[in-house]
Amino acid sequence: MIGNEINILHLEDEVMDAYLVRKILERALLKFTITVICDKASFASAIQTGKYDIILADHSMPQFTAVDALRIMKEKNIDLPFILVTGTVSEEYSVNAMKEGAWDYILKDRLQRLPSAVTGTLERYQATLDKKKHLNEIIAREAMMKEAEKLAGFGSWQANLMTGTTFWSDHKYRLLGYEPGEVVPSFDVFMARIHPEDSAYVKQIHENAFAMLDKLQYECRVVTVGGEIRYLHSELVIKRNEQQQIETLAGFIHDVTEVRQAMKQKEDSEKKYKYLFEHNPQPAWVIDTCTHKFLDVNHAAISYYGYSYEDFIGMTALDLRPKEDSAMYLQYAEDSRNAAATTWKRNGRHQKKDGTIVQVEITASNVVFDEKPAQLILLTHAVEQA
Repeated sequence: MIGNEINILHLEDEVMDAYLVRKILERALLKFTITVICDKASFASAIQTGKYDIILADHSMPQFTAVDALRIMKEKNIDLPFILVTGTVSEEYSVNAMKEGAWDYILKDRLQRLPSAVTGTLERYQATLDKKKHLNEIIAREAMMKEAEKLAGFGSWQANLMTGTTFWSDHKYRLLGYEPGEVVPSFDVFMARIHPEDSAYVKQIHENAFAMLDKLQYECRVVTVGGEIRYLHSELVIKRNEQQQIETLAGFIHDVTEVRQAMKQKEDSEKKYKYLFEHNPQPAWVIDTCTHKFLDVNHAAISYYGYSYEDFIGMTALDLRPKEDSAMYLQYAEDSRNAAATTWKRNGRHQKKDGTIVQVEITASNVVFDEKPAQLILLTHAVEQA
């Protein structure tokens, strides 16, 4: 908010006072817009737009006061910083306004303090919002822990190092292959179910966390009592006392086996595609749809055109055309980007590294490569020109 333009709502019925407030803020070089209103209906409507950052208000307008404005905000559950900008008022009125929710008050004969009051109030307001957000996150996390058994695939746990007691939710038992209450819950029992290949890693990451961290998350494999291998995502929060000694641990584990299996299938599919691409007897390559740069090229293309893999990766598709065909290629590229079809054939001319011109037929398909829009090009026919 500070550093950006401040959107101010000003409750004021005196034109000259409104002018003086604007001038004081302008002299302080604040970036702001200000809307001046003086009646109850306009105020009630304005605060519900959500566009204002702060409210400045005279203590009294015809049939409407600053305290009335604060009460309207409270009724509508609208939380905005509010500064009383007024002439001489009683201490009792000022105290009452602060009780109703005013953040500060400025006397009109001391307006030079207004810019710093505005920026200071906005900074305090932002800090309050940040604190509320943090508290809401903590509350949400605690609620999640309490409701973990209702979330499929989650198991929660808690350990109190002061009392030596450990609690596992029913689903944590089940994720490790136990029936609830079948074993006495402990870190050693959990570690006994960690996959042998992951055991040293999990032990080390916990030791590091216990020494210096307040929270931790990681993934590992477990071998259930029945011999099933599962992938678990684990998160834990460490609470320490003033001497930085660990008092309690709390966390949850989540079965992500299906996600990991899907990722492995995708990786296997990509490896298979890569193998077929690289060993295709026909020259093939992938280009970036926007920049026309080569993103990948197979062995057959390297052999046929005479460029090395590094040459290709430093080139664009334009470098494979005779210069006089550049405009034609760019038009083809633009047409293909806007075409409804995802695969098409095209004839044209290519130029090998040794300068030989080749009349070619290619098949192009729109694909996604490394999360970028790209085209897969396959050389289906080529005739060298005499």
